[in-house]
Amino acid sequence: MKPIEIPNLPTNDVSVVIIDKRASNRIKETLKQQNILLVETLPHPDIYPAVAYHPDIMFHHIYSNMIVYAPNTPQQLIDELTALGFDMLEGQASLNNRYPHTIAYNIARVGKYAFHNTKYTDPLVKKLLIERGIKFIHVNQGYSKCLTCIIDENSIITSDKDIYKKAKAAKLDALLIEPDKSIQLEPYDMGFLGGATGLIGRNKLAFTGNIKLHKNYNEILNFLSLKNVDMVMLNDDRLMDLGTIIPIRQK
Repeated sequence: MKPIEIPNLPTNDVSVVIIDKRASNRIKETLKQQNILLVETLPHPDIYPAVAYHPDIMFHHIYSNMIVYAPNTPQQLIDELTALGFDMLEGQASLNNRYPHTIAYNIARVGKYAFHNTKYTDPLVKKLLIERGIKFIHVNQGYSKCLTCIIDENSIITSDKDIYKKAKAAKLDALLIEPDKSIQLEPYDMGFLGGATGLIGRNKLAFTGNIKLHKNYNEILNFLSLKNVDMVMLNDDRLMDLGTIIPIRQK
């Protein structure tokens, strides 16, 4: 197994992902059938239950073997990732139940760009990414990763109009979809596509449920077809926002 050099963008079949422990057994089994090891999260003690287990709330993959984690992230998780060969660095921004103090690590890293509400980005993450030549693009949306489905280093799908507008301005190929209640995030009305997806191979996008139930299914299918990206549905039920399936190692 080797680390994924550019976060979210494997160049081969994925061998390890970080995933919300509350994912259904069907989702977990389907991933395991693809020979993927699951690092299952534990709840962050300072965050409200709906997103307390979400990987994209407490972790940000910088590059290769480097991951920044939020203070108070359960030690068992840090130890598990350390045992897999990752350099785990504690971030500077503490999390708590009140927005915007939940968003410091929820950054949408798309190739050489990082989309986030930069007023609240964790200072260590910002420093490390800038040192690697990553350009920050300020957006109003704090939960920018939740709202950004990453297809490749130049392509995204989002339901956030500001992210869409800024991505287009940066010459990225972006598909704007509608918010849709086919994506679950209890107890809220809906979740987001970025949180319900993750690449598990160079051209394989995993969905946490049946993407055919989404009102923009045809547009999503056509967009992915143009990118030569295959859909992998991990479950037949409604999509579930799990705070992103984060790929961290590949074959």
